[in-house]
Amino acid sequence: MRRLPALLLALCVLAGLAGCGGDPAEPTGSQPPAPTPSAAPMPTPEPVPFSLAWDPNASLDPISGNSQVNREFIGLVWQGLYELDNDFQPRPVLARSSRVSEDGLAWTFSLAEGVFFSDGTPLTAAHAAASLSAARTSPVYSARLSAVTGVSASEDTVTVTLAAPNGNLPALLDVPIALAAEGEPAPLGTGYYRVERDGEDGLRLGTNPFHFAATLPYAQIPLVPVTSPDKRASAFNTGRVSAVVTDYTGAYALGYTGSCATADCPTTDLIYIGFQTADGPCRDVSVRQAAARVLDRETAAATLLAGHALASALPVSPRSAEYSAAAADPLSYDPDAAAALLDEAGYALNEEDGLRYRRRTPLALTLLVNSDSEAKQGVAGLLAAELEKLGIAVTVNTLPWAEYLSALAAGDFDLYIGETLLTGDFDLSALLAGSLNYGGYDASGLSALLAARQAARGEERIAAASALWEAFAREVPIAPLCFKNRTLLVRWGMASNLQPTRADPFRHIEEWTTAP
Repeated sequence: MRRLPALLLALCVLAGLAGCGGDPAEPTGSQPPAPTPSAAPMPTPEPVPFSLAWDPNASLDPISGNSQVNREFIGLVWQGLYELDNDFQPRPVLARSSRVSEDGLAWTFSLAEGVFFSDGTPLTAAHAAASLSAARTSPVYSARLSAVTGVSASEDTVTVTLAAPNGNLPALLDVPIALAAEGEPAPLGTGYYRVERDGEDGLRLGTNPFHFAATLPYAQIPLVPVTSPDKRASAFNTGRVSAVVTDYTGAYALGYTGSCATADCPTTDLIYIGFQTADGPCRDVSVRQAAARVLDRETAAATLLAGHALASALPVSPRSAEYSAAAADPLSYDPDAAAALLDEAGYALNEEDGLRYRRRTPLALTLLVNSDSEAKQGVAGLLAAELEKLGIAVTVNTLPWAEYLSALAAGDFDLYIGETLLTGDFDLSALLAGSLNYGGYDASGLSALLAARQAARGEERIAAASALWEAFAREVPIAPLCFKNRTLLVRWGMASNLQPTRADPFRHIEEWTTAP
């Protein structure tokens, strides 16, 4: 309605011009030239900062804090005496050298010289000893340090005493060395960066002026607060967070979208098949060996775990020097060999119903799996299908996490799909003789080999490990499937030359190639 008067006015003007009986008069003066259209100057885009997530509701203490989000940037701020590379070899960082007592029960570490915390405080043996002592009661580190009986400092050395020899103790000592500082948002470290306040409520990582590293790609790394996995995924997908670490077989992995660069790193996170060895058909080692030989590990790792896993027939990563391909071969995928093992054990195949019987009793197994993991359910389905091809009746019992744990504790299974995070030295004591031995396996026959491998160092440890794996392949107390990878995701175009490890996703960040 507002446009109607203007329209009527225009019609009246046109009518008036027509009533004059001639053309409108020519203009008497020259008109200024029309301006040439041109694009307005575009402002130079501000570079997008490289940012990480942090959980403001969780501790930033690198020793006592157990928030996975906050632990992702530990390697940027704090360092340990050692770090583990992707071949699971310990590399010295704050330690300069080590020596071991004749009985193997005391390790003494000399500290690197010229190392400072981010406030300029020189690193001392007392600082290192205090952090290692605190780690002994930490929810993150206490399990790996359970054999440590004492930590002491003397001048520039730290001594760690053990209840039993461990020839690969340095593999457990990537524990962050931290210094509590009053008024700081987090304990101080000796790494590339330090946690700083950013405004009234914010935090960021700023460069550590006392670190000896070459020029870093980012002078500051803003920390974006996130309080849930969904919010973290949203922050990454919208570009507010530049990098995250995920388990592609986990519940929230599919929440990350958009173009990004990815880099996997191996872990000690083992998926395996556990057996009820105290009762039932899996008391028979031939049945366990057959189950191990129908595991198509390569297919499971490539498909069910989307390629983010490393197939392994032994409970040690194939990337470790302690892995033995010769010892793993008798456990490799071979359905014909599995069928022969059952034949030799007296389980005859009935052609009429396709099932195997021994003394008129069919070979039937109950397979337990956690319903909260789609990847593990896929493994259970693959294993059940392969066992059924051999003539074994399989019942898959899929339970929610709490009920799954109850069934494990009660021994209500013949087989189960398990997962455990092994220590950096691949200690098997909890699996074979400790709290994770749900199947009641009697490890007395392996105890001497376990102890010999744990105590040995260097080439002697590799030989001791080979002897253990050969016995393991004969006994098959569990059937390893694979070791999961973790994946670093970085927004596309922000960085390349990524070199993550399981404990430090941003390892060698000074060597990253970043966008201009």
